Amino acid sequence: MHEMSLALEILSICERELGGLPETQVTAVGVEVGAFSGVDADSLQFCLEAVMSGQFDGVRCEVVRQPGEAACPRCDRAFKVMRAPFECPECGSLARGFSGGQGLQLCYLEVE
Repeated sequence: MHEMSLALEILSICERELGGLPETQVTAVGVEVGAFSGVDADSLQFCLEAVMSGQFDGVRCEVVRQPGEAACPRCDRAFKVMRAPFECPECGSLARGFSGGQGLQLCYLEVE
């Protein structure tokens, strides 16, 4: 399960960002996971909560799935997609591909 290694790396980033400030506490962390990144958002949420709570009491972890975008070849409408097949909601045609939704990004850290 590579989500655990991703969670451990996010923990490492948090620790680096604190820069050894002993009185600073991470209270929340936010991560965006692309729908086509190959990362299971629910598993990452579980792993992130496990590793972060071991280091930071009461930390809130938010993992948000981000869609990709496809374009309809028939009506030229752009639309958000979370999984294949990429069917246009307007006319029902199938898109030939998609863009976006492939990233993983640490969006924010809240500290006190």
